[in-house]
Amino acid sequence: MAAKRAHLAVDYNQLNSFSSVVLYDTAHTCTRKTYKDKFNVERIIYRRKARNDFEYLIRWEGWTLDQSTWEPTEHLTPELLRSYEKPLKPNPGRLEEASRQFYSGVLSALRAKSVAPFYVSFDLDLWRYVSSNRGCNSQHKGYKLYSIEDLAFLKLPEHWWNYLNDHGQGQAVKPPLKIKPILSWTPATQMFKDGKLIVRQRMPLEKLCVDILRRPCDTANLFQ
Repeated sequence: MAAKRAHLAVDYNQLNSFSSVVLYDTAHTCTRKTYKDKFNVERIIYRRKARNDFEYLIRWEGWTLDQSTWEPTEHLTPELLRSYEKPLKPNPGRLEEASRQFYSGVLSALRAKSVAPFYVSFDLDLWRYVSSNRGCNSQHKGYKLYSIEDLAFLKLPEHWWNYLNDHGQGQAVKPPLKIKPILSWTPATQMFKDGKLIVRQRMPLEKLCVDILRRPCDTANLFQ
């Protein structure tokens, strides 16, 4: 699927040096006429409100993640806009890797003494697919509540929701899980390139904030 990239009379290298996000591609190989062309969309990462419309953060096919750009609705085809609300079935390899990340986060949380929420790296378009038509709204903004069954689309080990130590004692997740998708950015840093100090492009960070209740468990009450 293809979409337009914006072309405005702006020095994007200078603009990005002051911006908190990557607005437009600043690769040295690009020319002004490049922005008039159409590019293939690898995936839509995120959507944000912009005045009376939306802007979409696009990962472009063949371009690095730090060259993702915010694009207005008018630059996307109807098919792409529909794919944001109803993502297509992902590559199995991506789903397996995301499932491993999720399971690792839950397991670490159950082993730890802290009861604070934890974060899991998770592509946000993949999460929209996994969580589509699942869960219910939480009283906390941005969060939804999910049962164990709601997460069946993830490729998780059997009994992933509990941890037992060598003595057969541990902790288990007490449903529901409270989950919020989050988009953040790497810190602003500088680097030397061709003898000049320049601002390094900031990378989007896609993750889930997961908040769970825990209950003590052992081999006798594992399924309570």
